[in-house]
Amino acid sequence: MDALSLLSGAVSMLGGQSTHPVTLPGFTIKYEQKDITADIKPGLISIEYTDYLGDQSDELSVSFEDIAGKWLRGWYPNQGDALSLSIGDQFTGLIDLGSFEIAEIEYDMMPSVMTLKALSTGITRANRTLQPKSYEKTTLAKIVRIVAGRLKLSVTGTVANIQIERVTQYQERDVEFLTRLAKQYGHTFKIVDKTLVFMANTELAKQEPVAILLPEDIKSGRFRDLIKGVPDKAVVTGYDTKRKKVRTVTRKGKPLRSSAKRPSTSDTLKIVANKGESDQQLAARADAALADAQQNQVSGSLAMFGNAKLVAGQVVQLKNLGQMSGKYLVKQARHDLRRSTGYVVTLDIKMLEYVADEPEKKETADAKTA
Repeated sequence: MDALSLLSGAVSMLGGQSTHPVTLPGFTIKYEQKDITADIKPGLISIEYTDYLGDQSDELSVSFEDIAGKWLRGWYPNQGDALSLSIGDQFTGLIDLGSFEIAEIEYDMMPSVMTLKALSTGITRANRTLQPKSYEKTTLAKIVRIVAGRLKLSVTGTVANIQIERVTQYQERDVEFLTRLAKQYGHTFKIVDKTLVFMANTELAKQEPVAILLPEDIKSGRFRDLIKGVPDKAVVTGYDTKRKKVRTVTRKGKPLRSSAKRPSTSDTLKIVANKGESDQQLAARADAALADAQQNQVSGSLAMFGNAKLVAGQVVQLKNLGQMSGKYLVKQARHDLRRSTGYVVTLDIKMLEYVADEPEKKETADAKTA
């Protein structure tokens, strides 16, 4: 399975297909590989699954009534016990969303509600030992493979060809180190079960939209457009230890939208690199920081009827929303199944590309008189 499939939950959605209201979605919950769906379904209150693009563990929370007190006594979870979740409907089928390690238990006495909170097992297994280490005269891809080997994880993803003169893993856990490298050099890092995904953000942005969303598909939405403060260039300064001099790399970006009504900006993003970094490292850091700043110019959140296929790492396209129309990357997807409100998915998104709406077709004279 390739990295894009892992980041997208191994599924895609036909472009232009609307999401559908689901009052009673199908789901399966397993506890330590045993199907417990039938045990908790009659008293189920909610299932919340949050899928992040990177930087943190995916989360699962299951709340249900425990009037008989089984979970409070004989079924009380042990440390390290695992939950797994699949959700879907007649349009998607059941989709496996992975395995989670129980990290927290909440119990409300009145009226006897048990909540199990769990984190993605890949992160919890790996995020342990501090690793002070330096890497010299290598590549970003080789460093990722070395760290993955220590974590006993397989590697997938398209890593940019970046020559690394020197980079230091300070007193950081391997997961923290990879998270920092991904952010600095324009990549997304995530652990999915026993696979380490390290993917260039430029590759994510090349995806075709998995869904085309119209205003009528969206229950509610909110957008933020930064008019000022978005940099149009990045300057990275580093010190060449061999030549004993300061080096500067400047990279210019392209605005998401150009408009005569928008004030021109001369904001510059300034970054100070570590000693001994190569010119390629400096350029990659400048590109990554500038792309992140400019893509966060237009961001938003959408709530719609649930669909298990909408997950972090995918691209969706919004139409008929004027200046907010365009292609967006899903940064976070929260799936919320509640007995009271049904199935709703909330997406946190950022614009990758502005796509103007098609002009409305004007009726011809013949059509008007027909």
